[in-house]
Amino acid sequence: MTVFNVIDPEKLLALVEKYAVKTVDGVIYRRYKRFRADRWYGGIATADVVGCNLRCGMCWAWRNTSYVLTAGAWMSPYEVADKLRKIVKEKGFNQVRISGGEPLIAPKHLIKVIDELRDYVFIVETNGILIDKAVAKELAARPNAVVRVSIKGAAPWEFEKITWSPGVYFYRQIEAIQLLIESGMTPCQDVYPAAMLGFSTDESIRQLEKTLEEIDKRLSQCIDVEYVILYPHVVKLMEMRGLRPTHAVTPSGVPTFMI
Repeated sequence: MTVFNVIDPEKLLALVEKYAVKTVDGVIYRRYKRFRADRWYGGIATADVVGCNLRCGMCWAWRNTSYVLTAGAWMSPYEVADKLRKIVKEKGFNQVRISGGEPLIAPKHLIKVIDELRDYVFIVETNGILIDKAVAKELAARPNAVVRVSIKGAAPWEFEKITWSPGVYFYRQIEAIQLLIESGMTPCQDVYPAAMLGFSTDESIRQLEKTLEEIDKRLSQCIDVEYVILYPHVVKLMEMRGLRPTHAVTPSGVPTFMI
């Protein structure tokens, strides 16, 4: 029997703050595992941060960053920005991001990195749970910030299945998009929804679209659909969690159905 509602995002947040965040002389540090050039978004400089407030059962980063607390090196916002800036200049990119974990743990750290890289588009990949009115206003005040809210599933029960966390947090992700728009971000331009739909039904997807349209009609038209990428370590994790996606893709990008 699969058990839901056993993982508390608030407790995970506290653990990450304890082991992977620290303040020295007023500067907030986070642990980072690696820095790399990546192919997503047409080419982007990427910093992989340690720690997340969710435990998604199909997470590609679970072995090295999202599930761990003490890996990687302590880095200030200035050091993070310097490393990303170097990659951008070497590769000719104009975009940067923090991936591998939840970047809005220690939001002041993230905001400082965004400010240090104001000459580049900064894509904030977040599950949205930590976005309140204050954080939304800070992000909306950064013209170089684009927020990609990655919704886990298309409904609360799918969120529970994927994360083993209470379905109420599903609605926090939706609320994050609304708060960002209310703070001045333009739908589908400055903020847009992504959605892990590899475990969703047609009915739940339609309901998600309807829910997003209640915030802004445009949002249902710019959902960045995510499917599980069948890396061997991801397949292993899904087997341990009892997850079976209806839609997935191979590492080379070939769609696979009903695996």
